[in-house]
Amino acid sequence: MTADHSSQLRPNFPFKFYLSPYHVINNQEMACSADGLPTSEALSLLHEDISIALDEYQKTEAEKNKGFGPKSVLYEAFHHKSSLSVFHWTSVIALIVEGIVLLVAFAACNDPRYQHLPAESFFIFLAVILNVYLVWWDTQLRHKEVPRLTHNVLKDLKEYHGNVLWSAENYPHLHSPLSPCITLQWTRRDGNTVNLPWSLLVRGDIILMKPGQKVPARCRPMQVSSIIFIYS
Repeated sequence: MTADHSSQLRPNFPFKFYLSPYHVINNQEMACSADGLPTSEALSLLHEDISIALDEYQKTEAEKNKGFGPKSVLYEAFHHKSSLSVFHWTSVIALIVEGIVLLVAFAACNDPRYQHLPAESFFIFLAVILNVYLVWWDTQLRHKEVPRLTHNVLKDLKEYHGNVLWSAENYPHLHSPLSPCITLQWTRRDGNTVNLPWSLLVRGDIILMKPGQKVPARCRPMQVSSIIFIYS
């Protein structure tokens, strides 16, 4: 819906403009228009914010994975108290001991009936190595899944943010019913009022609040001419 259309709705509802989270306001921005951010700039800001959050997450994960702490990959994969472990370290030790015992029994007995013991011991060690590798690999995949998917999102944002042309018709209808699955927010983008998913809001966005609506982020008011705005 265009800005002209939204202005027709404004007298019927006590809308207030908001600016999305964590944006530092200066005097020049206080005098900005109500056209909102261009889509290309918003996607660029989204790419920047996601990159910062991903770097912080990876640093935190690197600290957690030091040693055998309760949140490390090693703990999660093999500790007997880990609810996600399918092959505990106690099982690893027991199987290794069993393989060693079979080798000792073979060395201590010259009976031909025990010639198969080395083969049994070999397959036990092979099974231990294979299971340890698979459990470790599965745990690593689980820990790296979110960063990997996030890197794919960042790659797409970097590729498309400069040439994506979104019109008001590309967004959900302004009067779409509320859904607990996808939370939409009236936002000013490219001079239009659009129904934007919360996950696409960035710092610097100007949003319109309905009466009784939950604020999507930390915001603060601003005043431009006769229109009330709220900045973060």
